[in-house]
Amino acid sequence: MPKKSQANKFGQDMGASVAEASSANLACSNAIMATAADNQNAIMEELQSMRQELLKKMDEKAIEIQTELRNATDKLSKRLDKLESHTSELENGVTANADAIAVMESDLSGMKKELTLLRARCEDLEARSRRCNVRITGVKEGREQGKHPSVYVANMLKEALGLDKLPTLDRVHRTLRTKPVQVDLPPRAFVVKCHYFTEKELLLKRAAETGLITSADGDTIRVLPDFTQAVSKQRAAFTEVRKLLRSCDGVRYGLRYPATLRITTADGQETTFKDPKRAKEFVLKELLSAESSR
Repeated sequence: MPKKSQANKFGQDMGASVAEASSANLACSNAIMATAADNQNAIMEELQSMRQELLKKMDEKAIEIQTELRNATDKLSKRLDKLESHTSELENGVTANADAIAVMESDLSGMKKELTLLRARCEDLEARSRRCNVRITGVKEGREQGKHPSVYVANMLKEALGLDKLPTLDRVHRTLRTKPVQVDLPPRAFVVKCHYFTEKELLLKRAAETGLITSADGDTIRVLPDFTQAVSKQRAAFTEVRKLLRSCDGVRYGLRYPATLRITTADGQETTFKDPKRAKEFVLKELLSAESSR
C-alpha cells in the first residue's frame, strides 16, 4: 500500500479516537455536574432541616427562659413587697424611737440640772451641819481612855489654847476610819461640835495665833475647820501653790471659802484664783521670776 494512503487512514483513525474521547469527557462532565447538583440540593435540604430544628430549639429555649424569668421576677416582686413592708415598719419604729429619744434627752437634761441643783443643796446642807465643827489632829490614840471625850477635849483645848473657860462642846468623837494598829500610822482626828458658833470661831482664831500647839500630854496638835470632803479636795488642790507662796517675800495669801485663793502682792495688788493651775502659773511667772531677776 502506498505511504500516502496509510497516512490518511492513520489520520482518520486519530480523529475518530479524539472524537470518541471528547464525547466520553463530555459525558463524564455532565455526570459530575449532575452529581454535584444532586449533592448541593441534598446539602441545602439538610441545612434547611438543621435551621428549622435549631429555630425550634431556640424557640423552646426562649420560652423556657421567659418562664424562668417570669417566675424569678414574681419571687423577686414578692420579696421586694416584703422588704418594703419591713422597711416601712422599721421607718415607723425609727421614727417612734427618735421621738422617744428626743423626749428622754429632754428629760435627761432636766434631770442633770435637777441633780446638779440637788448636789449643790446637799453640799450646802452638809456644810451648814458642820459650821460649828472643828477637827483636832495629832492627839495620840487612847489619850481619852477612861474619860468622856467631850470633857477630855474641852480641858485639852482650854489648856493648849489658853482659854479663860472651858468651851461648850455638844459632841466629840474620833473619825470613823479604822483604828490604826501600827505605831507609825497617824492617829485618828477628833471631830468636835461646838455648841456656839462664836466659840468655834474663837478656837480657830486662837489656834492660828498660837501657831505650834502642844497639849498637856505632849502631843503636837492642830485645830482645823471641819470642811466637807468636796471642799477639802478643792482646797487641797492649792497645796503646791501655797508652798510656793511661802518663799515669796512680802506676799500675803489665804483661802476663802469654799476654795478661792487670794494673793496680795507687796505693792497691795490683790488677785483671786479658783483654778490651781492658773494660780501656779501666776506665782511662777509674776512673783518668783520677779524675785529671781532682782
